[in-house]
Amino acid sequence: MAKELVLEPRLAVGAAGQVWGGLVEAAQFGMALVDFDARLMAVNAAFATLVGYTPAELVGLNLVDLCLEDERDTMVAAFQAFRQGSRAVAKFETTYQRKDQTLAAVAVLMSVATEPTQDRPLVLAVFVDVSAGRRADDALRAERAELGRMARFTTVGAMTASIAHELRQPLAAIVTNGNAGLRWLDRPSPDLSEVRSALQRMVTEGHRASEIISSIRAMFSKEQQQRRPVSVDDLIREVLSTLLGDLKSCGVALRLELLDGVHPVEADRVQLRQVLFNLVTNAMDAMKAVEDRPRVLRIRSEGLDHEWVVISVQDTGTGISAENMDRIFDAFFTTKSHGMGLGLSICRSIIEAHGGWLSAAAAHPHGSTFQVMLPVQTRTAERSTG
Repeated sequence: MAKELVLEPRLAVGAAGQVWGGLVEAAQFGMALVDFDARLMAVNAAFATLVGYTPAELVGLNLVDLCLEDERDTMVAAFQAFRQGSRAVAKFETTYQRKDQTLAAVAVLMSVATEPTQDRPLVLAVFVDVSAGRRADDALRAERAELGRMARFTTVGAMTASIAHELRQPLAAIVTNGNAGLRWLDRPSPDLSEVRSALQRMVTEGHRASEIISSIRAMFSKEQQQRRPVSVDDLIREVLSTLLGDLKSCGVALRLELLDGVHPVEADRVQLRQVLFNLVTNAMDAMKAVEDRPRVLRIRSEGLDHEWVVISVQDTGTGISAENMDRIFDAFFTTKSHGMGLGLSICRSIIEAHGGWLSAAAAHPHGSTFQVMLPVQTRTAERSTG
């Protein structure tokens, strides 16, 4: 049976030698003396604990044999270099298999330590357990992978929710007009003129839904969008024409302050219409709970320094609290019980993609004002050609 050895460097003598030996045994990292054939000559308690053997069981074992089989080449190469004299220090990481077959990830530092009283040089090896660090790295990689998966999931969810948000109105209009057409047909004397009008409105809303899908797809895929000169006032009137029935049913009074002399803007007409549509419908929603004052929707267009077109949508609704004012444009933030929190986020993205700004402020004495600023056509053209 091999005799148990302890690590006692013979270069240290007297009291200093006793202190040195005590420090080695008390060290929190493993230490061992190994010959040039990788046989363990002496170990400290920390190394024995690291690999799960007693010091007596370790003495005489080959250090290479403790490594996992597919990780032994690095250790073998290090000792081969020591024997050839081509190197005196080696540093690497490997995995040891403990006595109980569990694994320990270990950082190894070995240095040739020639002792004058010995004919054969020895190798001083230091071992640090890095299993916890590897587990932390693995956990970090897993967390990053999960965050990436969630980011992709969120992106897909945002696209799906945005499409649902934008298509709700044209689909609702198609259903409404379809039901109206059926009612006209069910009369004792069907009014084919009204039926034809309802069908035409359905066709119009169907085309509008198709344009919305194409516009959203272009926005998310960053395709080159078709932009043409657009009259802001004409677009406002177009949006309001589709919402007059809703405004009337909600008891909202409309106040228009449109300046026909405002320069056109170069824009994706469908996207800009969706922005205005969302702002108007949000204003109506904000006024539904108002009972103690008139519900007034004020829409204004004006030019600014012959370089910008400004559109203001103001309501007399419940307003936006100060703590929510900075968050209303964040994706998925909403104060509506059935809202998805995407409308204003998408609106701001569209306006910024057009080189403009979308902002919100409190209106006085009640309600909110949303303001869209867009560069006039001449400025947009200069940017694209400059």
